[in-house]
Amino acid sequence: MPRIIKHPSVRRSEVLAAARALFFEHGYDSTSIEQVIVRAGVSKGGFYHHFPSKDALLEGLAEAIAAEALEASGELLADETLNAFERLDRFLAGGRQLKIEQAPQILSMFEAMFRPENLALYHRVHHAVSAVMAPVIAQILEQGRSEGTFRIEDPEAVADMVLALAAVSHDAVARLLNARTEPDLTRAIDAFERRMVAQSIAVDRLLGLPDGSVRFIEPGFTEALMASRRPPAS
Repeated sequence: MPRIIKHPSVRRSEVLAAARALFFEHGYDSTSIEQVIVRAGVSKGGFYHHFPSKDALLEGLAEAIAAEALEASGELLADETLNAFERLDRFLAGGRQLKIEQAPQILSMFEAMFRPENLALYHRVHHAVSAVMAPVIAQILEQGRSEGTFRIEDPEAVADMVLALAAVSHDAVARLLNARTEPDLTRAIDAFERRMVAQSIAVDRLLGLPDGSVRFIEPGFTEALMASRRPPAS
């Protein structure tokens, strides 16, 4: 049969789709590059043309998921009836809902990042996601600056700071993922939620808002996020 020629972007998307399915089925650590190549139906050279390593593949997958989240927020971001705070609040709420809906898949794909030996990989993936999200958050912050809602001078710099704050939740998320008993999970959930409240207040102060304005978390979020990972009852 003649070889089918596809645009590089199509091939790249096919590789990402194959990796996404395999990481969900088997986990990141238990999936090999060879398995991804076979599932995607590409040559080894075709794979390495797009992704020089499995870690780079995970970065690309994180970027793709972040782009999908932005696409899902398209109507919200285009709604001219919303003021900046409403837009930011709904944007964050949409992100939380998406995480809950995709929790089993996301946790299977990205759990490996939260191991101590993979800290560099975590920061690479976080940087990749931030590069996708930063322009949109900066746009919302610019609207708020223009409206006088957010007391900031440089929306792009503040957007980078907001995203950088997310990285300090690494250890709290790792505790959630490593909980092996119900008491451990209960303590990990409490620690994670306290961390999210603290980060929310930090963003309030960056934006010049009253404490408690921005919400990174809401009641029941962490329980729903971890529902598929609860330890078995003893």
